[in-house]
Amino acid sequence: MTISDEEQKSIEQTVSKLLEHYDSCRIFVTRHNGEKNESESYHTGGGNFYAQLGQVREWLVVQDRLAQRHADEEEEDN
Repeated sequence: MTISDEEQKSIEQTVSKLLEHYDSCRIFVTRHNGEKNESESYHTGGGNFYAQLGQVREWLVVQDRLAQRHADEEEEDN
């Protein structure tokens, strides 16, 4: 993703502010690029890397379960 220096600075300041109160932070941002008709993404973070990794893994597992539950409910309705 092409991100301007100003945008990157804003996100990094947010990470720094959060790290004043938390052990780790990982931020993911996405946006639609209308010119290319694509989604672009950027991520950054700080603090305890292993805590970030664990949190992302946990989030993925939970989201996968929710998506499966939703798919099962839709199948039951049809």
